[in-house]
Amino acid sequence: MTTGQARAAAERIFAAAAELGTTRQEAILVTRAVHAVKKGRPTEVALTDTPQHRRRKLAHVVGCELWEPGVDPDEVLAAVLEAGRAAARERTPAAAA
Repeated sequence: MTTGQARAAAERIFAAAAELGTTRQEAILVTRAVHAVKKGRPTEVALTDTPQHRRRKLAHVVGCELWEPGVDPDEVLAAVLEAGRAAARERTPAAAA
């Protein structure tokens, strides 16, 4: 898997979040939780009990990206986290100065 493929997967996750009406922060939270499940670790993030099951639908999209053959889930998680940090930096340029 290339960095470009991981970034593309991250963008698909963020696009699904936007389409479902959730935030990028929510997408990061769900991606971390689904990644933990993929790695066999527990998570305390509820993936089903949200209004209109948006989190469950987003978790499905994330799961499809992380379980895709040939995909390194660690790279996808890293790309999602990096995109989240980049978006936060763009929102707060005065704090960086």
